[in-house]
Amino acid sequence: MTKLVVSSFISKGTLLVYLDNVQIVEDAQVITMELEERIEYIIHWFVKGPPGNSYSITVSSPREAQFQLTRSIGHAGKGLGGFKFRA
Repeated sequence: MTKLVVSSFISKGTLLVYLDNVQIVEDAQVITMELEERIEYIIHWFVKGPPGNSYSITVSSPREAQFQLTRSIGHAGKGLGGFKFRA
């Protein structure tokens, strides 16, 4: 088994993070969970809030999924993104 560690922050608004279409994080949280090895996973997120407010997502483990994003919410008040990795 491989450990997934995800942390998130949003100043104002809602930030939802999903692993294979299952919500694992809401707003400002740190989660740790076990992943099966040699399987491909998809992490994606959706953010909604006042334009200009900041949010961040950090995946610190496993090494194959390490990722850090800090961004401001755009003028539409919404944003999304994602990536895939193999544990």
